[in-house]
Amino acid sequence: MNDSQPVDSDLLARYLAGEADASQRTRVEEWAASSTESARELAAMQRLWSYGAESSGLGEVDVDAAWSRLDTRIAESEGARVRTMAGGGQWRIWLSAAAVIAGVLVAAWLFMQPAAERFTARESALPFALADGSTAVLKADSRMETRMGVERSVRLEGSAYFDVKRDPEHPFIIDARDLEVTVLGTSFEVSAYDTARFATVRVRSGRVQVVAGGDTLVLVAGEHARYDQERHILEREKASAAEEWGLRVLQFEGATMPQVAAQLERLYQVHVQWNDASIANCRLTAEFDDEPIERIITVIAETFGWQVEATPSGFTFDGKGC
Repeated sequence: MNDSQPVDSDLLARYLAGEADASQRTRVEEWAASSTESARELAAMQRLWSYGAESSGLGEVDVDAAWSRLDTRIAESEGARVRTMAGGGQWRIWLSAAAVIAGVLVAAWLFMQPAAERFTARESALPFALADGSTAVLKADSRMETRMGVERSVRLEGSAYFDVKRDPEHPFIIDARDLEVTVLGTSFEVSAYDTARFATVRVRSGRVQVVAGGDTLVLVAGEHARYDQERHILEREKASAAEEWGLRVLQFEGATMPQVAAQLERLYQVHVQWNDASIANCRLTAEFDDEPIERIITVIAETFGWQVEATPSGFTFDGKGC
């Protein structure tokens, strides 16, 4: 025990709340000056007090239990007996104590939170690895902030394709404007640009839950949802026969050749055409995972028994239609 006059919880609360008189402030400051440990203790409590003053939206706090723990900590460090505060006319001190406890809880919460990671894609899509082992492809003019803790949370502005590592104990939750998308492990795309009327969710594999406008939809592989941000309506949407995922993952499910050609021309900047008009009626079911355009064209030609000719602007199929 040091030679300074001990402080009790009433006095400490008054000091932190700015309600102590000159003599009381002197007692606390002499106590803090009596040892390095006391000085650190007071500085830490002042920091926690500032957290409590700035915090809001806290849940219900067990003030009695928390203050009792604080009393014990002061008593152990100073060797002094700390009085437990009583009710009655000391309601202002109770409020001060509650603010201290709120500060303690906020500081503990902040300490336990995982660090936020921020990702941005400006002119073109970019792939990113997330801290939990999941991956994401951010589309152009998009950004996101992630925290991979007990709850894996993502705040998205724009559009992104996610391949989520399965972890049933840590749900993966995306907040994208008016959409909340919850998954355990799956691959899907969320698009919610602030300039677009519709926000969409497309599921490639697995299962996701979409909540928006007071409505909830559960989507499985191959299903889409669309949220009208003006009318506040969430509804299922028919999937396209020609889907693009991530950077260059192409999925065709009974897609006509014009649909296939349109996707290839957009992604690879090549012109795809055919000599026989009946080829346009042929339908392709296939998936290409970031394949070079020459490989894709070869697979399509072999699927239908066509010949293919390379041209200065792209490729031409020659053969019989379907």
